[in-house]
Amino acid sequence: MKFNLDAYLRRIGLPCPSQERIYQDGHRLLCDITAAHSRAIPFENLDIVLRRGFISLECEDLERKLVAGGRGGYCFENNLLLCLALRSLGFGATPMLARVRWNTPPDEPQPFGHLVLVVSLPRMPTAAAATLAADPSSAGWLTMQAGRCDTFLVDVGFAGTNSIAPVAAASAEVQQLPEGHFRLLSEPFGCTGSGGMYSAELGQPLPPPLSDKQFVLQRQVRGTWRDLYMVRNEPACDADISQANWYNCTHPDARFVSSFFVSRVVGDERHHIVNGSYIFRKPDGSINEEVVTSRARLMLLLTSAFGIALPDETAYIDRFLQPPSEQPPEQPPEQPPEQPQQQPRQPPPPPRPIAGGLGVGGALAASLTSRDSSADLRRSVSVPGRGADARAGNGAGYGGGQSPDEDEFGDEPLTPQLSVLPQHPQAQGLPMPSLPPPQVPPNGAPARRPPP
Repeated sequence: MKFNLDAYLRRIGLPCPSQERIYQDGHRLLCDITAAHSRAIPFENLDIVLRRGFISLECEDLERKLVAGGRGGYCFENNLLLCLALRSLGFGATPMLARVRWNTPPDEPQPFGHLVLVVSLPRMPTAAAATLAADPSSAGWLTMQAGRCDTFLVDVGFAGTNSIAPVAAASAEVQQLPEGHFRLLSEPFGCTGSGGMYSAELGQPLPPPLSDKQFVLQRQVRGTWRDLYMVRNEPACDADISQANWYNCTHPDARFVSSFFVSRVVGDERHHIVNGSYIFRKPDGSINEEVVTSRARLMLLLTSAFGIALPDETAYIDRFLQPPSEQPPEQPPEQPPEQPQQQPRQPPPPPRPIAGGLGVGGALAASLTSRDSSADLRRSVSVPGRGADARAGNGAGYGGGQSPDEDEFGDEPLTPQLSVLPQHPQAQGLPMPSLPPPQVPPNGAPARRPPP
């Protein structure tokens, strides 16, 4: 299917260029096309948000959606549409896959989920070049063309942090572009990090032509060079592009599946929607932000600020918003596990002689050393190293950690002390005679037992 170049140029608001401009001012034309594309066709993943299934990259589908349909697209759609247009104008355009490093941890390399273009300027046909060479008035132009850079990194699908202007691919110099300072560095093949041992200080300026197996685009942010993405320096075949596109629009871990993104250049401002936040950055660097809480407000922004012609079915368009009325309810505080209900304390039986001469005090001391002592007994005896002292890590009890049963007792005072328990005569080793049960007087109070 032949690409409809006229419809594309109308969509981005540019006239069809003459052959003279294509060949004599190709770099300026390329800059005009990338800037116009970025201002006219937004970056968006609306089809994924609306759960419309796999995103097609066929030529007719790209034209139907982004050109005739008034929609935008994400990096694969935007850059492949630009690739078709540039080839129709005589530019050389080669898609390449890239690994995003912007705002990603150095030790968590991302998949090759981004697509960029390496573009070469149109070359004048041999006959036309011979005619110009014979014209003395063209000598200055020919001299300029002989020393020009004719290979550029072009990307209209990175949504905000890259430049809408082409980046000269054969330049070892820092490049001043409309959005700031950029540069390209070569890297040893296989480097995946962002910073660390593969930081900018270890990179080398990219030699002409792009001879290394991979190179990285960097932007200067507050005096520090930061990686935007690393490009694998080989043409991406259709199978590679299809596989990466499938991951981006279907895999649950892909950013475009788990988030809502919209971006567009409006004049010299950058406008973005990220889930429920609408952000626009002015040329002076100031940033305004609005929390979008309603479906109506979101749809108004998409159609007015971003110029998107919404599809008829928009059932899921607000699923990444979280208005106050629909915020998830607060979870009740976690309750501690229910403790077994303690049995009521039974009155002690009448004292009896204990075999082996072990007195009541000895039996109580033995019970304290047993792991089977009852909860009632533990509540009646103080245990060193519990509560605040134990948590302070002062060496007593369980040290600084939580004791196995601290959840149950907390800092509850464990009193009375063992030393103030009433002494029973048998604790002194005296024999205890058997006594009859106490007599209860009519008023219900137990009678006092005579001393032994």
